[in-house]
Amino acid sequence: MVISSLVVETVPEKTEEVARELSRREGVEVHEANGCKLVVTIEAETVDDSHGTASGFIAVPGVTGINLVYANFEDDPTLPKAGAR
Repeated sequence: MVISSLVVETVPEKTEEVARELSRREGVEVHEANGCKLVVTIEAETVDDSHGTASGFIAVPGVTGINLVYANFEDDPTLPKAGAR
C-alpha cells in the first residue's frame, strides 16, 4: 500500500467543485480546504498507481497545480526490498 499526501491548488471559485470531484475518485480523500488549496491523500497499491491517480487531477476543471508533500511506499510490491540486489 502506498500513501501519498498532496496539496491541490484550484481556481478560487472552483475549490468546492474540485473537492467534490476528487472525493469521488477511488482511493482519494479530501481532508481540508484552505482558501484555494485542498489537502488530499491517495491510497494506492503501487507508486505508479498513486502517480497515475495524482496525474489525473490536472484534467479536473479548476485545478491549477498539484504538489506532492509526502509519500510512503515501503510496502509497494513492485519495488525491490531494501538491501536486495
